[in-house]
Amino acid sequence: MDARSRRRLATLASAASLAAGVLGATAPQAGALTISAKTGQISVVNATGVTTADADGGNSAVVPHLPNTGRLSANWAPDGSRLVAGGQDPTRLTSTRLVGDASHVTTEWPQSASGTQYTDATFWLDGSDIVTSNGTQLYYGPSDASFGQQPLLTGGNQQPAGTCDSHPSASILGALAFERSTCGASGSDIWTLDPSADTVQRIVTDGADPAFSADGSQLAFTRVVDGNRQIFTAAADGTGAKQVTSDAVDHTDPSWDPAGGRIAYGVTDASAGTASTKILDLSDGTSTTFSTDGSKPAWQPVRSNTLDRVYGTGGITIDQAASRFTFDATGAAHEPGLITAHSAVLVNKANATYATPAIALAAEKQGPVLMTSSGSLDATVTAELKRTLPKGSTVYLDGNTTQLSAKVSSQITALGYTALRMDGADLASVSARVATQITKKPDWVFVADGMDYHDPVSAATAAGSLGYKGLGVVLLVKGTTIPTAVKTYLNSLNPATTGLVTVGANARTAMENTPLAQQWEFYDISGSSYEQTAVNLANFWWAGPNVATVDESSVWSNSVVGNAVTAIYGPALWSTAASLSTTTAGYLTKESASVQEVVTFGGNAQYSVAQRTALGNAIGISSTQLSTMWWAGGVLPAASATPSARSLAKSLPTIHGPAAEAPASGRPSLIVDTPGAHLTPKNDRTR
Repeated sequence: MDARSRRRLATLASAASLAAGVLGATAPQAGALTISAKTGQISVVNATGVTTADADGGNSAVVPHLPNTGRLSANWAPDGSRLVAGGQDPTRLTSTRLVGDASHVTTEWPQSASGTQYTDATFWLDGSDIVTSNGTQLYYGPSDASFGQQPLLTGGNQQPAGTCDSHPSASILGALAFERSTCGASGSDIWTLDPSADTVQRIVTDGADPAFSADGSQLAFTRVVDGNRQIFTAAADGTGAKQVTSDAVDHTDPSWDPAGGRIAYGVTDASAGTASTKILDLSDGTSTTFSTDGSKPAWQPVRSNTLDRVYGTGGITIDQAASRFTFDATGAAHEPGLITAHSAVLVNKANATYATPAIALAAEKQGPVLMTSSGSLDATVTAELKRTLPKGSTVYLDGNTTQLSAKVSSQITALGYTALRMDGADLASVSARVATQITKKPDWVFVADGMDYHDPVSAATAAGSLGYKGLGVVLLVKGTTIPTAVKTYLNSLNPATTGLVTVGANARTAMENTPLAQQWEFYDISGSSYEQTAVNLANFWWAGPNVATVDESSVWSNSVVGNAVTAIYGPALWSTAASLSTTTAGYLTKESASVQEVVTFGGNAQYSVAQRTALGNAIGISSTQLSTMWWAGGVLPAASATPSARSLAKSLPTIHGPAAEAPASGRPSLIVDTPGAHLTPKNDRTR
């Protein structure tokens, strides 16, 4: 067998989110990135590269490893954790952190692009993407550079011939503003792209340098008045424009104070041949000098990210807590941030590996994984079924009668539900039966070794990420052997139309050494440990995720019930209880521009204070910018449920709601039709 490895396919979940007009996917009930922001530092571009300082000029420092030889405008991630500008090579973008592990991320020049270098860059869609320009056309790609930049405006939004698009600015609410001009002409207008409606429109005639305020409510731009470029402010839709500068110099590159009320801007004095940066106080119109040798200012937003701690308490078990964190109560009024359960999956609470296929089944049937004793239905499960699931719904039993007895099935039926058993003589057979229940024609198959639960949890989470009525399955092999039931399922598929990913070294070896009916080419995702394998899978499968789940590696039950409800939002990662693993910390640091929320399942014994501090340091400016939400029994205490905490909570009803048959049809502008088609797979025989 030919084992192939590819760093990334494409933005599978995020492309679906864009298709449905969802601006970043946050976990159920949670309040990820807040719209309001505090004032941070200001970056300017000068001969030394990029320099940052406080607004009063204090704490000035050159940003290391960001030479910015092309003098690109720098820009901050939505939470202020990363700064993007140019590297030594003007055909590359580099984003870096200013504290802790710099964790550089480099974006290559688009192979299909004209021009010679980038001219602008801005983080977009909650930091998941970076939008750039080459002075002629806009490009976008994931902020983690998991695949290269692609043209942004295509299909029905294709820019007219002879026009040039540049200087993008992203709103925290999703809109993207940019300049559009006739190529070679001096004037420009300001247009916006609405990713929800997939439309572009002109909002300002005769304007340049668009810049949204940190809360997305206002727009600053420049316009030539009496021979000098002046700054104007307006509503986000371009209405109500007001001139706010008037001195006889050119004002460029406005950047809002994230707390509001002030604008930093560049000043070009052609007669003196100087470029500097000033700060305008909008309350009285006065300006103060910030820098005499730097221009193109960018003001850092300081926002808190979120750690969701979901745990059982009192008589509420962890599976109930995960369910209550995610699903509405049947017959009750809808609670914002929750979704409707259409089914439930029961597992034996004493068997780790048998439970892992339930993650994909629950995610793709949209229901909780609930844990019960093998011989009789636990009272907690009965209570959660009654709370969550309408009578007549299907309850899937994961395993044969050794795992969940006939009495359990009868009790389910007596409650008014349809009991459907995922039967099989062994674990491999159960995984094949679950796969068949999901679909007989999957788009993606993930293969993992069922002798240990860690790789199967990671694999099942990736399969479940395709969401409600998705077409991803997980198959479990036995060590390096593919049992008959799994071979039968694989032999029924068409390798030409099915993607296959092996998760872990044993699964790869099994695929390499076992004769099958047809030749398979597959993607080998493995690592030196299950932690590394999970990170490698996250790098391969998710592009710029907004959410990650960190699982304590010794408690399988927390990871199974947790990832069943978070799989559609982001990857599953592993760590120890005492401290955040180096491997997982490295991944989260690299993804800090986009990851604004981490979810954990389990009590304090599984997640120490040191680990929580490390999580804050990894995904944000520092641990002081981490808001911990304590979901006791899956419910946030009323005192903590502030509007700001839930300001961007999304339930993804278009993709995962009861009427959805599949993700919405692809948007012509922002979706890669064939995942990974723009990347060249590399042969990777690891044996």
